[in-house]
Amino acid sequence: MAKIVDFLTEMERLTWREVRALMTSSKKRRGAKHKSIPIEHLCKEAQDRLQELQLDDFAEFFRFRTGNMERLWGVIAGESPRVFYPIWWDADHKVCPSKDQD
Repeated sequence: MAKIVDFLTEMERLTWREVRALMTSSKKRRGAKHKSIPIEHLCKEAQDRLQELQLDDFAEFFRFRTGNMERLWGVIAGESPRVFYPIWWDADHKVCPSKDQD
């Protein structure tokens, strides 16, 4: 929990534009470090759980990459100010595994 709080404390110092502009430093593939993901790209278990939680009416979810495999998932609500509401801590990158992941 302390890792998540520390991470969010760092992120709150940035604007949403700055957050979305951060890029991964991977040599294999460079891309957005933090991004929105359409609900249909999430694994079936995640989609089922969202339905149970009655959160399946959101078209997309925002994913913070907090480490190599660790992800913090949630929704962004509001226009001004935009607020991130965490839903999941995905320590093993299972909610939306990448195509090249085992």
